[in-house]
Amino acid sequence: MKKFIILIILINNSIFGQTSEFIKGVDISYIPQIEDLGGAYYLNGIQTDPFEIFSQNEINYIRLRLWHTPENGYYGLERTLEMAARIKQSGSKFLLNFHYSDTWADPGNQEKPAEWDTLSYQELLDSIYAYTFNVIQAFDAIGALPDMVQLGNEIISGFLWPDGRIGGSFDNPIQWTQFTNLLKAARNAVVDAAPDTTIPIMIHIDRGGDNNGSRWFFNNLISNEVPFDIIGQSFYPWWHGTLDQLSQNLNDLAVRYNKDIIIAEVAYPWTLQSYDNFNNFVWNTSQLHEGYSATTEDQFNFLYDLIQIVKDVPGNRGIGIFYWAPEYISVQPIGSPWENLTLFDFEGEALSSLNAFHEIDTTGINVTFRLNTSTNWDTLHPYGFAQIRGEVINGSNILPSGEQIQWDQNSEIILDNIYGDYWEKTVQVIPGSEIHYKFWTGHSINDPTFLRLGWEGSVQPYDSTTGNYRKFIAGDTDTILQVEYYNSSDTSVNQYWKPFEHKEDSIAVYFRVNLGGVTSTGRFDPDINGPVGIRGGSVNSQNILSWSESKILSREELSVFDGSFWSGVVYYPLNIVGGIQFYKFFIENDLGNGFENNERAVQIPFNDATINWVQFDDLPVIVNIGDDENVNLDFKLHQNYPNPFNPVTKINFELHHQTHVKLIIYNSLGEEVYLLVDEVKNAGNHFAEWKGRDTNNKILPSGIYLITLITDENTASIKTILLR
Repeated sequence: MKKFIILIILINNSIFGQTSEFIKGVDISYIPQIEDLGGAYYLNGIQTDPFEIFSQNEINYIRLRLWHTPENGYYGLERTLEMAARIKQSGSKFLLNFHYSDTWADPGNQEKPAEWDTLSYQELLDSIYAYTFNVIQAFDAIGALPDMVQLGNEIISGFLWPDGRIGGSFDNPIQWTQFTNLLKAARNAVVDAAPDTTIPIMIHIDRGGDNNGSRWFFNNLISNEVPFDIIGQSFYPWWHGTLDQLSQNLNDLAVRYNKDIIIAEVAYPWTLQSYDNFNNFVWNTSQLHEGYSATTEDQFNFLYDLIQIVKDVPGNRGIGIFYWAPEYISVQPIGSPWENLTLFDFEGEALSSLNAFHEIDTTGINVTFRLNTSTNWDTLHPYGFAQIRGEVINGSNILPSGEQIQWDQNSEIILDNIYGDYWEKTVQVIPGSEIHYKFWTGHSINDPTFLRLGWEGSVQPYDSTTGNYRKFIAGDTDTILQVEYYNSSDTSVNQYWKPFEHKEDSIAVYFRVNLGGVTSTGRFDPDINGPVGIRGGSVNSQNILSWSESKILSREELSVFDGSFWSGVVYYPLNIVGGIQFYKFFIENDLGNGFENNERAVQIPFNDATINWVQFDDLPVIVNIGDDENVNLDFKLHQNYPNPFNPVTKINFELHHQTHVKLIIYNSLGEEVYLLVDEVKNAGNHFAEWKGRDTNNKILPSGIYLITLITDENTASIKTILLR
């Protein structure tokens, strides 16, 4: 028999435990007054009953405040009974919030009803019981019995002051006994008034992000043996902390007290603008939660993320939220200091942020984003950095696959280089999500490419909607997007623009070469030599290219190192796809023979494609520097010592200010063999050692090597000789 009793207690400890529907609630106590003053609500421009608007947005619970004897009748028993009947008719559930006051009850104001002012403590106990009992029976009589009852409002400092006051100078056993006995009397009245129905009891405080304050309150409540079912918390970030602090607090309370938890009040602004002459509660950016702006989109994001935090409370103890006063639009003469925290705009039109209450299938589809950086006017290598920055317009910025997308460097969608100038990233996206984004590139996360600090230029969405961003709307199946090309220019381009024309009868191959290296050695001067072309030939290519005549490339005038890149497209007939094209880049009007040193080869691809850019003669840009030269650089690179060397040499460089530094070893072909340094360094002297080995710790042969130092502003190289 004892085992059976224990089992029943365990079951009743969790009234909800998310075995029932997650509570998506709103406190809409203002509706009678707003409607009486001519206020109206709209859905897609059509005047609509607010209960219908909330129902269509999957809101399933309505909270109403009850004052004992309010001055103007609103929030008193008669008007609250009318609202409760509407709630039941709408099919929603009903939370009754006893304030036990004639006016607002909150941590700084817990006045008794005027009728109770002169009562003794024992009479007060009798009155709270009788009043609560009669109220519950009144709702039962009209078929609108509450589905949940809240005893007091934000009672961190008690209620029915001074008899039930706690905290501060009232934090003593006598006050706690009086306060908790009043709570017990109210709770007993609810139970006695509806003996055939179990109505869950919520105790509500305002310590969403304050674990110490919450524990102080509930430890005392439990030590005084107050029976209740649900912990209610208010959470307004401008008063109650961060979402992280909220999450930590809720998780601790759920485990510590084995109670269900509800966010009984929450709100977030959709704008900081005002509509009337009443000062708004939230008006300044300093009041906003980090990462969430005052926009409809971020009001949605804030609500969505908060709901996920509640749902993630351990043991399924997070059972719901209530948005406070989403209907509190401005009507005269009462106005509204809450007008920018509603879920309706200033004209009463429902905002899209109401979608946060919809149950969203968090099972994502796989979406593969693909980028080509052959059109980046900087020397972006395959070991560089490519990132998607943006936002989810109608959902959470945290994707089902775990990445967070943002408009800054904290965005976690980092593309992988798959070969050459091609980059990809597969993430999971919820079907129906709309993502706005752009590409950002750098030599590392802290070293952006040279134009616009890594940002690409203006891009128009594929559907020609207005906006400087790329757009993706997720369907129901896995998706591989078309390859998108980075836009280095200041000219706005369509999202899916290409640097070549697609032709049905041929394959486009995009060639690109950088002349910065041979310019820095003095071999090439674009004002004297050039233009630059491409020559080649083979049987397989059907002589599309010729060894005797160039196919001229275009100079990218605004590319890095004063227009060092040249590029162009060659079209190949479909019947030679897979054939081998041998070629060299060629300088017209060169004092020598014009050809670069090494012959290159490429297999004609099966689809339009780009060939990874190369340095002419595979020679990187060189700025020779000696100890005695007075050059205008932000660093000084000294000659390594010893030189020649075997097996190790020391490299010394001086920085004039903090900067990101790369120290790279190249062989005589311009191939990177070892990356010695890749980090931000402070001003001063720095040293590095190179042991004559490559990245794989393989011993390198004797020869001439280039030691190249790259900062945010300049590049310089010195030659060294390795002797075996």
